Amino acid sequence: MSRQHGTQKVTKIFLPPSRLEWTDEKLAALDSAQLKTLLENLALQHAAGRVSDEVAGDLTMRITSRLPVNALTPKRKRSRALIMLDTRIAESLGDLARLLSARYDLSEETARERSTDTAGFRPQQLTNKQGQGKAGASMKKGTMAIDRFIAYRVRDSLASLAYLLAMDQPQQTGRYVLLATDDLLGSGVPIAEVMPPSGDYGWSRESRERLRAKPTVDFAEAQRLYEELIARVATKRTEK
Repeated sequence: MSRQHGTQKVTKIFLPPSRLEWTDEKLAALDSAQLKTLLENLALQHAAGRVSDEVAGDLTMRITSRLPVNALTPKRKRSRALIMLDTRIAESLGDLARLLSARYDLSEETARERSTDTAGFRPQQLTNKQGQGKAGASMKKGTMAIDRFIAYRVRDSLASLAYLLAMDQPQQTGRYVLLATDDLLGSGVPIAEVMPPSGDYGWSRESRERLRAKPTVDFAEAQRLYEELIARVATKRTEK
């Protein structure tokens, strides 16, 4: 009987919750993917009676405290119809951004120059890198089915146009909404009436209190009203 010599690859064994005492030190050594796997295994073994309620509850709490909130939220698959609608919205907003950029100076450089007296000013990119409407944080986190927008900021004034469709709602309930600071849109409704909590966007309480929203009837009205806002904060280009 021959024996094989040489170096063999050692595979680390990922032990399930019932086979190892998971101390805080051992949990700290795991990455997010391993923590999620451990959490899934724990649920299975708890359901099979291999882990007591007390141990399962304690370990679940200690695992989830080490995971970001979005890692615990299952991502929903979007239907083909929803994906196609999102694509059309992103392109329509991108087309509007190009049209307005031809009429007004909406460059980041000009926004910086006009905002030198505003502490901590950061220009708002009008579109994404593909020249389309940007995806809002709520859509990335799965709290909105569609959240696409274009935006321009000068000093403390923000003018944005978004398309919002709530999760699990019929597509026909989606709508274009003007989102702007109260100096530009004083007649709008509080932003909380049309958008998820500010935690999705990282807005400060002061910033959220200044924001107003105005739902529009259709894209034609949204386009007209948004240009009115842009005209108040941007310099119109000289017609040749």
